[in-house]
Amino acid sequence: MFNLLSKIIFYFQKPQVIIVTGKGCSCAAEAIYQILRKSFSATAFGKGRKVKKIIDDKLPFNPGKNEILIFETKIKKTKTLKFLVKNSKRPILVVTHIGEIPPGQDYNPPTTLPPSAGPFFAGEKKDTEEIVKLAKILPSQGHLVLNFDDETARGIKDLTNLDALTFGFQEGADVLATDIKLNTGTNFKLNYQGKVVPIWLDYLFGKEQIYSALSAISVGIILNLNLVEISQALKNYKSLPGKMRLIKGIKNSLILNDSQSASVFSMTEALEILGKIEISGKRIAVLGDILGIGKYTIGAHESIGERVAKNADLLFTIGSRAKFIAQGAYIKGMTKEKIFQFDEISQAGKTLQKEIKKGDLILVDGSKEMEMEKIIEEIRVF
Repeated sequence: MFNLLSKIIFYFQKPQVIIVTGKGCSCAAEAIYQILRKSFSATAFGKGRKVKKIIDDKLPFNPGKNEILIFETKIKKTKTLKFLVKNSKRPILVVTHIGEIPPGQDYNPPTTLPPSAGPFFAGEKKDTEEIVKLAKILPSQGHLVLNFDDETARGIKDLTNLDALTFGFQEGADVLATDIKLNTGTNFKLNYQGKVVPIWLDYLFGKEQIYSALSAISVGIILNLNLVEISQALKNYKSLPGKMRLIKGIKNSLILNDSQSASVFSMTEALEILGKIEISGKRIAVLGDILGIGKYTIGAHESIGERVAKNADLLFTIGSRAKFIAQGAYIKGMTKEKIFQFDEISQAGKTLQKEIKKGDLILVDGSKEMEMEKIIEEIRVF
């Protein structure tokens, strides 16, 4: 519990509270903080570089009346959060996405995977139970910010009488991203109530980064920030390490760092992006095991290999499951001379360093448990 003094101060000061949840909450909380930090006194709590943690339901400081508190959370326990939203002057609940993000509208899932929802997708409804409980106790002055493309997240709006702002790629979203282009980062057009503003995410790639920006833009709109100011603030958004960020590599190469997490969908998208970024050298995919997909393990990894054959010049695999990526790439025409397989990361570093040349782009991806960031440390420039 909060200590009594903090509780009393919070109750009377009633600071603005923003709760950020869903699978993309870490990046979204960072983006929200970046947009608000210059216009407000803002403090964020969670896993990010700019945020702090709440430990054992204890608020570590006495918030001021005009302070904005940003909480990144998976909402497994709601006791603390209930106190925060009930006593905030205008709480905002941001739901990023509940389901896995499909890599693209043209994505055709392999037969070994569950069918895709197409341009829309949906998370398991059981995963929203605690979120819905929290949404239902938000006061009337509260706001919802919901991912329009995730049908489960979008459906939370129908369960409350709160004002809701939706964001996404699909027509019908209040805050809409269109005209997405890749260069040394991601550019897209923000569409809101007839206004169109360009957004730049320097050195960042992937739908999750765009969703994070859109959720932050939505919060900024609720707090009456100017769209041009929001666009300028996002130019300084760096996201989190290992989340589809472009960094400098050895020998004047570039690294697309997605080493902190991986699903079949996210790795597929990362490979498609690897194939689209314009470079002067080779495209190298360094891929580790994808964990937690059960009976789909072999077929899913082989399907990833098919994408590798289309989008990469060289393939490095690390782990027992990733060998099926190599198998899939080989079946689709990648020659054995271009495929390097290793059981452990420690075995791969020196061989990879020898293959890297000026102008190359190296994608590093895999489940967090594979510790693919160790490869990054061997080939990056500090």
